[in-house]
Amino acid sequence: MPVRMPRHIELARTPTPLLPLRRLSADLRDAQLWIKRDDLTGLELSGNKVRKLEFVIAAAQDAGCDTIVTEGAWQSNHCRATAAACARLGMHAHLLIRPRPPAPPQGNLLLDRLFGASIETFEQSEYATRQDRIVADQLEALRAAGRKPRFTPMGASEPIGCWGYIRAAAELAEQLAAAGVDACDVVVAVSSGGTYAGLLLGVQLFQLRHVTIWGVPVSDDVAHHTRNVTGLCQAVSESFQFPHAFDETQLRFIDGYVGEGYAVPYPEELAALRRLASREAILLDPVYTGKAFCALLDRVRDGALGRERPVVFWHTGGVFSDFAWPDVLLEG
Repeated sequence: MPVRMPRHIELARTPTPLLPLRRLSADLRDAQLWIKRDDLTGLELSGNKVRKLEFVIAAAQDAGCDTIVTEGAWQSNHCRATAAACARLGMHAHLLIRPRPPAPPQGNLLLDRLFGASIETFEQSEYATRQDRIVADQLEALRAAGRKPRFTPMGASEPIGCWGYIRAAAELAEQLAAAGVDACDVVVAVSSGGTYAGLLLGVQLFQLRHVTIWGVPVSDDVAHHTRNVTGLCQAVSESFQFPHAFDETQLRFIDGYVGEGYAVPYPEELAALRRLASREAILLDPVYTGKAFCALLDRVRDGALGRERPVVFWHTGGVFSDFAWPDVLLEG
């Protein structure tokens, strides 16, 4: 029985471009570097989260909901994309933000407010210890106010959200074929896990045997991501009756690029970010894509990737958060 894709809403501008990085490839002794530009899924909806939200919001609408409740850091790309998507669709976004942000609002948080989202802020320690209770209380308060809310976790990284990147894997396969690329490696940042899980499942579902997906953790350790991504993949496989079971031996991580923690930049990452900007006029962010691209450059330099076959960097967006980091991005 063929796997049936759930309903989704068209929000992202797709297909996003798949392009060679010619100047940077030449700099790196004629490496084969490409980029998949999911930073171009839209302006206000730029980045990887919108592909997942297409499925999450469709499920919410099908359940009669009018409000999306979600969570994230104060520069969360996911919260900004959720606020923008809800504004476009005539729904309400309610955001649970931590830690308490500085004033005035900058970057993504400024856009959250412009898009009309309601925002509750929490100290990091409070949210970490009381997350389930906080979410339950917020949902209860919204229902008491007459709303019909649906909660989606960080990054819309839940089984239905993974479909955004299962579908994106098919898009990539078509573009690779059109470009005459028979086999490649793909490098993508991993945090909440839904993007990586979706790509892994898509490669499996569409039998892309010559495409290997490498995840670069930008928070937490590999053990955490192994549990999280495996759990997401198994939940999707079981819920939607995939023909083959998923197990953790299919995971491929490039470890060692978290630095001191989530959203803590480091010099090598910032050098990679500046290099792509100056050589190809493509902007990364210091939270996700900067760390993942730093990993890719190291693997290209040591010959592990980009030599025998192309390596594709999957750009997951994040440019709006750059405006909250001017001193960090420009120092040095």
